[in-house]
This record gives sequence, C-alpha cells and structure tokens, in this order.
Amino acid sequence: MPIRQQKLNSIDFEELKSLKNIKITFTPNNVTGIFGVNGSGKSSIIHTLLSLYKPGDQEPNRKNFKFSEFFTPTTHTRWVGSKFTIDYSYRDGINEFLNQTREYSKQDRWRPKYDRRPERGVYFVGISSCVPDIEVEKKDGMINLVTHQQNGPNAVRIREKASFILNRNYQEYNRHESNHTSRKYIGLRAQNINYSSLNMGAGEQRVFKILETVFNAPDSSLIVIDEIDLTLHTDALNRLLDVLVERANQKNLQIVFTSHREELTKRTDINIRHIYQTGTATLCFNETNPDCLTRLTGTPVRPLEIFVEDDLGETIARKVTEELQITRHCAIKRFGAADNSFTLGAGMFLKGEELENISIFIDGDKYRTAAEMDTQMKKYFTGNEQNAVDRRNAALSCIRQFSLPPDVSPEQFINNALQELNDGSEVCNAANAIQAVNDRHQYVDGMISALGYDDKMLGLNKIVDKLATTPIWAGYTQNLRDWLNARIQALHLN
Repeated sequence: MPIRQQKLNSIDFEELKSLKNIKITFTPNNVTGIFGVNGSGKSSIIHTLLSLYKPGDQEPNRKNFKFSEFFTPTTHTRWVGSKFTIDYSYRDGINEFLNQTREYSKQDRWRPKYDRRPERGVYFVGISSCVPDIEVEKKDGMINLVTHQQNGPNAVRIREKASFILNRNYQEYNRHESNHTSRKYIGLRAQNINYSSLNMGAGEQRVFKILETVFNAPDSSLIVIDEIDLTLHTDALNRLLDVLVERANQKNLQIVFTSHREELTKRTDINIRHIYQTGTATLCFNETNPDCLTRLTGTPVRPLEIFVEDDLGETIARKVTEELQITRHCAIKRFGAADNSFTLGAGMFLKGEELENISIFIDGDKYRTAAEMDTQMKKYFTGNEQNAVDRRNAALSCIRQFSLPPDVSPEQFINNALQELNDGSEVCNAANAIQAVNDRHQYVDGMISALGYDDKMLGLNKIVDKLATTPIWAGYTQNLRDWLNARIQALHLN
C-alpha cells in the first residue's frame, strides 16, 4: 500500500552553504513563498526540498532528484559538514505517523542513502520553463505538427484556469507533436486561431507548464516552483496563486515557490518566509511586512524607529507620537507575527544598529515574561556563558510590549474599554453591539464595519482616537510613552 498524506512540517538547517542555524516551517497553509534578496539562500532551500524524498513506485513521470544534482562537488567546495533535519508526517495504511524526524548530512557522501529517504512525489518547475520553445527549437524549416486533443477532466480544468489567470478565452487546449523529432508542444486555440508553444510568449507558456504540473500531480505531492513571478505581471501572478492555493487545498498538495515580488507578502492564504543574511547568521521572518525587510537592508531616515505587529499597533503608536508632538521624528513600521520581534531584534543587534533608538513593540498577549522572551532569543544566541547572555540581553533591550491584562487580546481589551466608556458616541455604540466573536480581530474589525468605514485605517484612527479618551489609555501605552520621552530628552527632539 503506497504512503499517503505526506506533509513536510519544517526544515532545521544547522549548516548548508550560506544557511546557518535557521528553521523554516511550511505550515499552516499548503502554499509557501520563500522571499529574499539575491544570495540569501532561496535556491539552496528549494534544491534541498527537491532532494529530501525518493519517488514512490506509483508516481507518474517519476523523477529521482538527488543532492549531488544540485550540490555538485567542485574544487572549491565538497559540501562536507552540511547538516539539517526535517520534521515530516505521513500515513501508511491505517497508521498515521506524525512529527517524524530525519537527519541529512554530508561527510564522505550524503546520508541517508538515497533509497532510504522518505517516499513522496516531488515535481519541479524551474527557470528553464520560462525559455520559449522557439528558442530551443533547432529546426529552421517547416515543422509538421500532429495534434492530439486533450479533453480529459484535468485538461479542461487547466484550460479554464489558464483563461482566468491570463484573462484570455481559450477554446481548446491540445498537445502537438513534431513528426520528425517527436518533441511535444502545448497547443491552444483562442479567438479561432490555432497555435503551439512555438508561437507563445514566455509568460503564457510558463502558466500552462505550472498548471500542467500542479493539476497532474498525485495527491499529497510536493511541488517546487523557482522564481514564480518571472514573466508575469502582478495581477496575473495573484490570480495564478489563487488557483494554486485552491488546488493545493483540494488535493493536499504542498507547493513551495521562490519570488522577489514583495507584493505577494501581503497575502494571508500562503506562508510567507523571508530569508535574511546578517553576515554571521541566517534569519527567517514569518508573515512579515516588506517595510521590516526594507529597513534591514536599507538606511533609517528618521532618528526613532517603532516596529509593531500590525495596523492596529501602528495606529496606536502613531497616536502616542502625535500626543507627544514627535511624529515627524518617528518611522513606524510593521513586522508581522510576534515571533518576528525576536528575529528582528537579533538582526538589528547583529547589524550593529543603535538599539536605544529602536523600539520593537509586541501586543502584550504573548511572551509576557522576561523568561519567555529570553527563551525565544536563545534561538539566535545559544548557550549560558556570559557572552551569550550579554548578546541576548542586548538584542532583547529594544523589545517592549503594550500593557495588557492576562488572557485577553488587544482587540478584546480595546472593545471592553470602549464598552465601559459608553458615552453614547458612534464608536462606543459599535463596541456595545459586539458581544461574541469567532475571531478576536472581529472585536475591532466588527466595529469598523458597523461604523461604515470602507477604509480600514480610517476606521482604526476613529477607534483609537476614542480609546485615547478612556481611563485605560495612559497605562496601556505607558511603556511606549516612557521610551519616547527618554529619547526626546536624550536626542533633544523638542
């Protein structure tokens, strides 16, 4: 009975090329995007993914990717010392195996042996799929093509999805075969014109090749796509991702792609993994905002920088800077999930930034104690010797939090405060209308909807303006206010 329901949960790199002490997760979504500047390690990650598994006997068009194919020994490097561990799950018959681990390493040879790797269908859409077929066709005379109609369920789905992605009504999707070389080409009919991939642009051709791979792969396969954004404009790229997410969820596929297109990091239906090299370590940011990475690779333009988790945190921080009349001196940026605060703090420390002028604010409902925060920072500075402790403390020095009571989210805390104020205003009436929610964000998002704001930031500003009149405001924002007042005095900002 074949192995089923395979899932790669994470890879923990000890060392592989430029990747050092970095863990990358591939949950909870089925589609993961790997982002980062050139040289950050994206290619090493996807080449590793391709080589983790051996193909099952039932896999169509089975391809046995091997580490030696992507990490070829040369006179400059033999990859000796490479080491990483995966966490994966699968089902074998009625037995389910969760959170299994497998270590891979290279000394004299790659281990484990290739036939001892876990079993899974793995498919790769590389950059070569962007090269138009006409550029690799050697014949310059007449090419006689024989057409084979494709009318199966998957072929119909591919044609329909390509029409949606490229905003073009494809009437037919066929397969052409050259009668002198046996080479095969994609065949299409649109606007009553028949043509093959020999006459396609790179973007159109690649969309079909990606869709063919994704729709023909067996359930639970791993599909890796290098530089998914090449040759596609942003609208088509987002529609392609809509299709990939839908198909991955239907067939329990895992799709991992690399990209430089930071517009995609705004999506919430894919895992965002942003790789950043500090020079001495590799960091992975999860679900982060482009502002955060731009800051790490650029130069600050204002003397004080405040990093917050999301748009609510940004609105609160901006209100405090307005009250202190120093908004012009502050850059406020988002970093995403709370875990990223420790990655960002470590990155700032390793870059040698002036941490006293940087404040990274977490919401206050997670990692509330100093011990919890120290545990998170140990991921980047391990050990208990004094040097490691000093480095952790230095990196932690810029991480602060808003003051929340235990076991309450910031959204619920704000909603409760406005209900207690109950001054008859629109904002308080909107808060009172919300009594129970499925998602904590609805404590605030529901208020914005009730107030009739289509622009979320306008609604947040209205809510935070009212929050600033409540008795809890000063205490809730005290840590931010204290830090800003100290920097105002030290930098003579007023």
